[in-house]
Amino acid sequence: MSFHDFLKELVEGVDGGLAATLMGMDGIAVEQYIKSDGCDVETVGVEYGKVIEEIKNASSLLNLGTVEEVMVATATSDLLLRMSTPDYYIAFVLGHNSNIGKARYLARKAAEQAAAELI
Repeated sequence: MSFHDFLKELVEGVDGGLAATLMGMDGIAVEQYIKSDGCDVETVGVEYGKVIEEIKNASSLLNLGTVEEVMVATATSDLLLRMSTPDYYIAFVLGHNSNIGKARYLARKAAEQAAAELI
């Protein structure tokens, strides 16, 4: 399955799913799928990649283990960031009132698929 296919499956699998991207920690998008026009998921992924790096550093400093997932709720949408490998993550943008539990499950599954392809 291609990166585009499992990102599409992720976004289409959750009511309210808007877009998803597979990003490198270097800020380069590997692939993206956008269901909703106007959702700049690549920029979202780049900007929140900086946040992931800071959270990873804090987690390491505090000996809390590796970061697996970060959830951000904003006034207009929710953002799920799921690590795939230490160097790649999925940024998944959702509308409010989406099923966050299902989104987390599907994001974990997509991250595992990405990791298998990236190795």
